[in-house]
Amino acid sequence: MLRLTLAQMRRSVGRLLAAALAIVVGTAFIAATLLASALLRETTYDAMTASLGDADVVVSATDGALKADDLAAVRGASGVSAADGTLSMTAQILSDGIADFAFVDAAPSTPELTVHEVAEGELPTTTGQIALTAASAGRLGVDIGDDVEVEGGLYLPAGGASDEPVAVDSRLEVVGILEDPGALFGSASSTLVAGEQLEAWVTDGGREMSYEQILAVGDGSEDDVAAAVAAALDGAGVVRTGTEVAEELTSGALGSTVIFTALILGFGALAMLVASIVITNTFQVLVAQRTRQLALLRCVGATKAQIRRSVLTEAVLLGTLAGIAGLAIGAGLAQGTLWVLGTMDLDVPVPSTITLTAAAVLVPVLTGAAVTVLAALAPARAATRVAPLAAMRPAGAPDVRGTGRGRLVLSLVLIVGGGLLLAGATAAMLSGQFDGDDVLLIALAAGVLGGGLSFAGVMVGAVFVVPAVVRALGSVATRLGGGSTTRLATANATRNPRRTSATATALIIGVTLVSMMSTGAVSARASLDAQLDGAFPADIVVTSAGWAEDGGAAPLTPNQLTAVAEAPGVERVLEVRSAPLNFAAGDIEVEVSDVTDLDPAAAGEVLRDLTGLEDLAPGTVVLAGWAAEDLEVEVGDTVEAALAPDAATDQDAPRVPLVVVSTDSPVGTAVLPETLEQFAPDASTTGIYARLDAEDAAQASTTISDRLSEATGTNGSVPYVSGEAAERQMFGQVIDTLLAIVVGLLAAAVVIALIGVANTLSLSVIERTRESALLRAMGLTRRQLRGMLATEGVLLAVVGVLVGVVLGVLYGWAGTAVILGAAGGVTLAVPWLHLGVVVVVAVLAGLLASVLPARTAVRTPPVAALAAE
Repeated sequence: MLRLTLAQMRRSVGRLLAAALAIVVGTAFIAATLLASALLRETTYDAMTASLGDADVVVSATDGALKADDLAAVRGASGVSAADGTLSMTAQILSDGIADFAFVDAAPSTPELTVHEVAEGELPTTTGQIALTAASAGRLGVDIGDDVEVEGGLYLPAGGASDEPVAVDSRLEVVGILEDPGALFGSASSTLVAGEQLEAWVTDGGREMSYEQILAVGDGSEDDVAAAVAAALDGAGVVRTGTEVAEELTSGALGSTVIFTALILGFGALAMLVASIVITNTFQVLVAQRTRQLALLRCVGATKAQIRRSVLTEAVLLGTLAGIAGLAIGAGLAQGTLWVLGTMDLDVPVPSTITLTAAAVLVPVLTGAAVTVLAALAPARAATRVAPLAAMRPAGAPDVRGTGRGRLVLSLVLIVGGGLLLAGATAAMLSGQFDGDDVLLIALAAGVLGGGLSFAGVMVGAVFVVPAVVRALGSVATRLGGGSTTRLATANATRNPRRTSATATALIIGVTLVSMMSTGAVSARASLDAQLDGAFPADIVVTSAGWAEDGGAAPLTPNQLTAVAEAPGVERVLEVRSAPLNFAAGDIEVEVSDVTDLDPAAAGEVLRDLTGLEDLAPGTVVLAGWAAEDLEVEVGDTVEAALAPDAATDQDAPRVPLVVVSTDSPVGTAVLPETLEQFAPDASTTGIYARLDAEDAAQASTTISDRLSEATGTNGSVPYVSGEAAERQMFGQVIDTLLAIVVGLLAAAVVIALIGVANTLSLSVIERTRESALLRAMGLTRRQLRGMLATEGVLLAVVGVLVGVVLGVLYGWAGTAVILGAAGGVTLAVPWLHLGVVVVVAVLAGLLASVLPARTAVRTPPVAALAAE
């Protein structure tokens, strides 16, 4: 029987290729998902731990700060080869009339803890040395061997808070030039000095050295080194391995890689479900085509078990081979994506090759084989149910049973029960009363279960819905001029509800998958845009980095204001003034050092979120959340405001009552310009909000920093530039990537749906051989027969699209609400463009799927077809 099975497969290569393609698409999607999940975790792992180098152990303070004795204890622990304490500061780097704002860190004592790449020269090893990034060196116009001034304040960690900073003012020699970090990691420069230099600054300032963290590398395993360090510190710090820290940071960045993988594999499972329907239809066609051949085998002695094994062996071989092909294609797509990403200037490290794991190899292949065998069980059973002599006779009418009351009740129970579960999970997350990872996991599990049950109910009830919708569409098409061809197509499409619903189900699942992901992606983009508008109300925020004598922020110079306004990519700017004010409520008094003036009308042209500013009027104040909490006031309460004592020139500075109109504005504490003038008529501009029109927001942030350095010189402090637009751009890129994946899924779903419709139409043609011949004999032309089959394919495609789009939008909205509901407001959107493409492509798929069955039907002469029956 094995030789006979292989011979049958060779004779049915064309039909089997159609089924194999469906399996390949599904298994390739699963393989790519597993590989992408591993790559995502690895990439995020590397990005999150970039500041740790290759540290085996990370020590954090438990109470207070890590001291020099703690660092010495770690260095003396068994198995530790090197250890460094981490401590950073912000400073102005000056040279020949040019200044640059920078973060200053200690250079590592060992290559294993190195974070920065050295482009030229070397890292600082002793006092009096410094290394600058290439961008910073370019701004300052310095090279190796030149001297620069370092001015700043070094804050030492102590008890979880910071004391007064250690004043730093030194002249250092440039000994190294560092590679520039990615623009998304900030616009400020990175600067390294020797660890001895930091210690000298602290000692000269009369303070005791302390560290934020201690990083250590050792000769043994991470666990052994961590145990030795913990014993040496004797409870003085929290000791974690580098892997533990990386996993914690990665989980925080991704939310949960398990959830990500489960969700994407859920899409892969749906793809395999679509494939199983296509496979079932394919084997039904094969069995129908081989009816007489199987009957002859039974007549010459083949048993039912042998016939069944033959069909299932064919399924095993097909599923395994297609699964291997899908694995190869999925791995190839993942590797090709890495090659493309490797040619792009990304701000995160990307692996150069994929990592094949046992799961990534075995799961797609075994899934492909298992799904194919399960899909072939029903056709294999059908192949053994007909008696040999009966199978030699013409086949009877198709079985149209299966639309009983029990199926209807089951469908309604699943739809209602699953819908209530999904609605409950959605409502719970949107209420805002639940938060935390555990709650999210429970809500996500309930949502997935509810969605799965309700979708299963739709699939079970498709045998009732699909034929009814086909009849309705056919009736409309007939009235619009479809004629007899449309009536025949409608009748043929609805004569076997089981087969019709099976065809539409394959398309419904594919369209639902694409519509759900498209809706989820555009809704996530809209929701994240709204949240980013609140978190980052302006694309660029420029704030003064110096302090005036009165305790407020130092004013920005005219050159600095011009540098920002005229920078490439800047569309509009909003200059804001500020002054230090005291607010009092009862016996409580709070000083806010940077109360800004904002005109809501002018701010609306620059800021993306005006929350809290709409009600700003004379005699009111938008109070920062922390200030309102300290003052114990709420919206509607009145506070007394006055110029801070250090800024007041008159001991009797006026106290003005202001009504609090908001405590959650993203711009902090603000009043109208005329209100600020009551306290500080001569207030200076200390900040700038800028709106960008540049496509590369991260680069625009860096350009503004460059221009501010040139405009500042040594006459003041270089303002600090925060690149909120860069973070917005990064999130936007993530959503765009998801939308690109959706396009790929659309292509995969269309291919699978086309195969399913073609197989169903082929089965229909086989079953209707006598009917088609009789219609031809009665005068139906070949063109009309082709038109009838094409109309049938389009009707099935349109029904699948309509149901799939409705379900996809609803599930996409529900999924977005469950996943993003806890993070704040959810904005639901409809991807009209994507849905329009789905409709057009599905209709074309229906037309294309009718081509081969139509060729088969019209090639057979009417007399020959009648004689064959």
